[in-house]
Amino acid sequence: MITGKEFEFEIIDRPTFSYLKILLKKGQVCKTERGAMMFFEPTIQIETKKAEKGILKSLKRKLAGETMLLNYFTALDDGWISLAPPFPGDLMHIPMEIGSSWVVFSGGYLASSVGLTQTTGFTGFKKTFFSGERAFALTISAVESPGDLFLGGNGAFIEWNLKPGQILNCDNGHLVSMESTVTFDIKRVGGWKSTMLSGEGVMCQLTGPGKVIIQSRNPREYAMWLYKFMPHPSH
Repeated sequence: MITGKEFEFEIIDRPTFSYLKILLKKGQVCKTERGAMMFFEPTIQIETKKAEKGILKSLKRKLAGETMLLNYFTALDDGWISLAPPFPGDLMHIPMEIGSSWVVFSGGYLASSVGLTQTTGFTGFKKTFFSGERAFALTISAVESPGDLFLGGNGAFIEWNLKPGQILNCDNGHLVSMESTVTFDIKRVGGWKSTMLSGEGVMCQLTGPGKVIIQSRNPREYAMWLYKFMPHPSH
C-alpha cells in the first residue's frame, strides 16, 4: 500500500497489465476518466458530471482525446475502487504539491484528486498540423490543495528529468506527459530525405527544465501493426 498526497492505493500487475486500486476513506472523492472503472464496493457511490463547465470547454477536452464527462466516486464509508486504462501497459502516480502543474497528452489521464484543477489548452497550429496529434492537451494543476494524479501508458514508462536548456527529441506518439515548465516544438527528424523516407517524419523537441514521461509503445503504430493481421472484406 502506498500513501499519496490524499489517497492510499496500490498499482497491481505491473508493468504490462497494470490496474489501480484506491482505498477511498469516508468522505473522499476521486474523479476518473469515463469507462476506466473495473469494480467498486457498495460503500461508494458514482456520479457522472461534465469534465469542465461550459460546452466549449467540454468540446476542447473531447478534441484533446479525452471524454467530455468524468465519473466522481464518493465514499459514504471506507471502500475500494479499481481502475484500468483500455490498453495494456503501466500506470504511474504523480504526487502533486501546491503550485505544481503537468501537461497530459491524449489518452494519458486516468484519475485524480477532485481538488486538482483541469483545463484544456490549444497546443498550436504548427504542432497539430505537422505532428498529426491532437490539437488540445490537458493541464492538471494543484492550485489550492495538493493531490494525486494517475496516468496510464501504452507499454512501459521512461522518465527524463531535463535540466534548464537541456533538449530531448521524442516521437510525438510516445509522449505521455510533462511538467508545465517544459517547452516543446515540432521539428524535422533530419534532412528532407530522412523526414520523408525514415518513417519518423517529425518529432517533438522538448526543452527543460522539468520532468518528461514517455511510453515505450506508440498507440497509433501499435494499432496499425494490429490492423495488418485483421481480416478485411474483399472488394
